Amino acid sequence: MSVKITYDDTCDIKSDNGAVITAEILDFVPQKYLRVSVKRSVTLTLNYIPKHDHYIGNMAGMELITNGPKETITYEGRRR
Repeated sequence: MSVKITYDDTCDIKSDNGAVITAEILDFVPQKYLRVSVKRSVTLTLNYIPKHDHYIGNMAGMELITNGPKETITYEGRRR
């Protein structure tokens, strides 16, 4: 049996003023970094902080935080 992990194409990013923005994922390495496009005009890189278990980045003087994209785990293989 094999395990296949897939990730969503978008994620929700929360700013320090409480606003929630949906961003498209451009590049993603789990527990390393997350590069997103906000409204297809601004590119933002968020780095993984293991202490907080979040991806954190800064843009225009605001701190942006996300848990990353939602992951889906599927099991493939022969069933008895």
